[in-house]
Amino acid sequence: MIKLFITDLDGTLLGKDHYIKQEDIQSFHRLLNHNIELAIATGRMEHESTEILRRMKLKGHRISQNGAFIYGQDDSLIHSETFTKTSADHVLHNIQGHPMVTTISTATDTYTSEHNEWIDIINEQLFHEIIVDPNMVMELGQSIHPSKFTLHGNEEDITHVHEQLVNQFGKTVDIFISHENVIDIMPPSINKGNSVLALLDHLNVKPDEIACIGDSFNDLSMFAVTPNSYAMSTAHPEVQAKAHTVVDHVHEAIDDLIHRGLV
Repeated sequence: MIKLFITDLDGTLLGKDHYIKQEDIQSFHRLLNHNIELAIATGRMEHESTEILRRMKLKGHRISQNGAFIYGQDDSLIHSETFTKTSADHVLHNIQGHPMVTTISTATDTYTSEHNEWIDIINEQLFHEIIVDPNMVMELGQSIHPSKFTLHGNEEDITHVHEQLVNQFGKTVDIFISHENVIDIMPPSINKGNSVLALLDHLNVKPDEIACIGDSFNDLSMFAVTPNSYAMSTAHPEVQAKAHTVVDHVHEAIDDLIHRGLV
């Protein structure tokens, strides 16, 4: 039987303009009525996950920034991970040659070194404003302690740049496409899959007692944790191929769990 349901946000639970389907919210409440807990696993910031839960009038565990931070539904901090100054300098030095917009996330804020039209587009998607700091590079390891580097660019460039970065960095960092226009760079071994395992260990829950749903490449490590994985039908075919079941909506995944007798 399922004890925990984990959902991604963008492209999965969250639609355009942060829209959440009422059917999905009702399905989460259904799970809670069966004593099944909820978790969010996202590349977004912790405060954004908290805001989503507030809007749905729900409590839940949170895996934010692809696993850099893990919080229990009682708001206790289970795990946190940031780059060392040396590793942050190394990452920044090696990504500056790519013609993409760079943002740097900390536990609470997102920074960039200069304003441009991409920043306006990104701001529309966030629950907070990106801080434009011309001294960002000099502040690394001082006032800015990075937990995630993000490259933003055109969809046609993402796959090519991602391949270049993987070859360039090897296993010194975790790199994945988290959105059609986004590449995330994390400290080594920080990904949704390892973070789900850390959360399960904290909750004393087994992998076959959870279900998860997502739509992007940063969800693949999470899919690998449990046999009860779901991909959105809008996901890339390679992402769909790694999931147990493909659905159009989050509530359909929950309906499927009920149909399979796991709820």
